[in-house]
Amino acid sequence: MIRGILSGKGGVGKTTITVNLGIALHNLGENVVVLDGDLKNPNLSLHLGVFKYNLTLQDVVEKDISHISLLNALYVHETGLRFIPAHLSLNFLDTDASKLKSFLENSPYNVLIDSSPGLGKDSLSVLECCDEVFVVTEPYLPDITDCMKTLEVAKDRDVNVKGIILNKVRGKDYELGKEEIKACTNTNVIANLPFEENVLRSLKLKNPVINYKPLSKVSLGFNQLAADISDKEFVKPRFLPLKRAFSFIQNKSKSAKAN
Repeated sequence: MIRGILSGKGGVGKTTITVNLGIALHNLGENVVVLDGDLKNPNLSLHLGVFKYNLTLQDVVEKDISHISLLNALYVHETGLRFIPAHLSLNFLDTDASKLKSFLENSPYNVLIDSSPGLGKDSLSVLECCDEVFVVTEPYLPDITDCMKTLEVAKDRDVNVKGIILNKVRGKDYELGKEEIKACTNTNVIANLPFEENVLRSLKLKNPVINYKPLSKVSLGFNQLAADISDKEFVKPRFLPLKRAFSFIQNKSKSAKAN
């Protein structure tokens, strides 16, 4: 199964979702690999704190040799997540993303692709690889408008759209709600992920939030989405408020000792 994480515009948290959803799927026992399909501005590996690698997605695609597969560019993160990075160098700006499909056709893994934003050549090439896609957006009119364009293109190409992932939700009255978005897009909102500063802190630490703060609301949201995708049951931890309070006290104590 090849799944794509798409967005109509940049900055909506698509890579953050790909990484954390990938870890959540891995934790559920799914045979998953996340792949950085944004060949112009890749940063999936930055979220994982990995900066050096022998081979990347571009190396494999550009060599275009039959005995070289994407598995040659596969790495394992400390969380156990398997991932395929794209190179940050400007030397790879001209890599032809349309070749990617042939490398993914016989993948032994469930692949989760972090697409480039928008509807450029690279993102359309990713779309061509996918069995199903999820479209990420924030709950604001400009974002929803761009989301609608992406949904329309995916549907026109007969790609199965599993739903919208609504990200960075603050619960304010100026945001569009799930039902409004469904009415505008004719597509279900399958996840409603809250805005949390824990996500920003996790990016600074290069430690995905689902690993950094596993009891946070957004981390539980990733776990629930992974369970829904894989048709498995996610059971929230027992005594969750008590565990969160205990974790808060521990962190305060560590901070006081550090100072």
